[in-house]
Amino acid sequence: MDWGGFVGEEARKNFDRWVKSGFYQQFLSGDCVLDIGFAGYLDGVRPITPNAIGVGLDYPGYDGKILPFQDFSQDTVFASHCLEHIDDYRTVIADWFRVLKVGGYLLITVPHQYLYERNLDLPSRFNADHRRYYTAASLLREVEEAIDPLQFRVRQLEDNDRGFDYAIPPSQHAVGCYEILLVIEKIQTPVYAEELNAPPFIGSAPSGRFIGRPRSEADSAVMSITAAGAPRSVIIFKMDHYGDFIAASPVLADLPHAFPDARLTLVCGAWNVEAAHKLGVFDEIIPFSLFARTPRLGATVDLFDQLNELEALLADRRFDLAVDLRVDGDTRLVLKHVNAGVRAGFGTTKAFPYLDIALPMGSPTTQNRSAVLFCDATRFECRGGSHLGHAISLPAGVYAKGSTLIWGPYVAIEPGEYLITLLLNDESGSVPPFDFDIACNSGNTRLAVGSCQAIASDGLTLAVDEPVTDLEIRIWGDDKHALETKMRGCMITKWGQVGGPHQTELMAMLVALVQHRAVITPFEERVA
Repeated sequence: MDWGGFVGEEARKNFDRWVKSGFYQQFLSGDCVLDIGFAGYLDGVRPITPNAIGVGLDYPGYDGKILPFQDFSQDTVFASHCLEHIDDYRTVIADWFRVLKVGGYLLITVPHQYLYERNLDLPSRFNADHRRYYTAASLLREVEEAIDPLQFRVRQLEDNDRGFDYAIPPSQHAVGCYEILLVIEKIQTPVYAEELNAPPFIGSAPSGRFIGRPRSEADSAVMSITAAGAPRSVIIFKMDHYGDFIAASPVLADLPHAFPDARLTLVCGAWNVEAAHKLGVFDEIIPFSLFARTPRLGATVDLFDQLNELEALLADRRFDLAVDLRVDGDTRLVLKHVNAGVRAGFGTTKAFPYLDIALPMGSPTTQNRSAVLFCDATRFECRGGSHLGHAISLPAGVYAKGSTLIWGPYVAIEPGEYLITLLLNDESGSVPPFDFDIACNSGNTRLAVGSCQAIASDGLTLAVDEPVTDLEIRIWGDDKHALETKMRGCMITKWGQVGGPHQTELMAMLVALVQHRAVITPFEERVA
């Protein structure tokens, strides 16, 4: 009982009750216990049990995601109030589960949205590092996204409001307990699991029935301190194809008029550097390639793999203003990796919470059609591979024909004609010979069947006569699969829509909006 006075701040509130009720004996009395993030923000904190190993970011061999412990080695993994701080929760939860013995327990506590946060949207009132809000349902959903539900059982799930003072207004920090507790037990995978997870090719696929459907995860909001007055240093990102850069040239050439007192830095593809120099408006040009010179399937590199390189290029640099002029949203994440007072780009603050200035416009193409939806890999689930967040990696090997490898994204589309393009290739850059189909109605209504190789350049046309609420794309195993393959998501393009403003006009509107807010009516100094 004396030990409870020295454990983590949140665990301390429950320690005595856990001991007296038998909770501690049932779930935390094993010989091998890990306490993840046990110290929090305090010094002199002990792990949850005397024999537990406290694992923090300073623990040897721990990178914040993958634990330096063997599979099936731990009796309990205890993670108190740390999951809400983690971006890639799927990888982390899966790794916590990996190290458990069969019969071991994973204990997770997180702050409750309506007890601790008492707020509908990010950012948190009391901890700006919180990435997500939680209810009991959303916590369990994240666990089901990360772990096959056939491999665990829920032993306890509760809203803990013991001693919570409901009279305290949301503007003040909560008093008492304000968390959700989830306890799951790792079980021996049942013999029927393979049958359930590998249905015959003709018929219904998992459709999220046994593995939780992924949900989109908004990036955490970025708080900024914006100095009053016109920007003195501006960085412009235009990291796309040659033709897109030429379309942007009139807008880029006019930047000195929009920001007359600013030093202008441009980040663009290496093939566009010469054209950028000819404009004669930039004080600095940084080549940084994310795309090929001309569009082609698979030309986009792994964006996440390049962010460290971008941060290194801009190390120790701070800009008053950062603007991403690419209309498509696939490069917007770079704005999170630059130190800037104001970030501006296309989209909404709901989709990109770190944008200070957002222009919610569509993304028309020169073919007079609108790319209505890009579904990245986070919207898909997989079996037999690794979910890297930005991509799903399927290792080299033979997959039995008829087994479902990847499925998702469960999005809604309106009636119309669509072009479905899968962003899928192997380590040689080729599109592997997987079969796939498109379905809806919980996977029971098949809309189209195709081959990944057959749609490599043009995509698959899909006609929809009535609204679909759960569009599902299923990629199936193929005996010919022999190389490591990465799937980065899919592009769903709707035909026949009026394109709206040309991308040059859209970029001009974004610059005008930024100019109006940052120069004509500059931000007042604020600390959010």
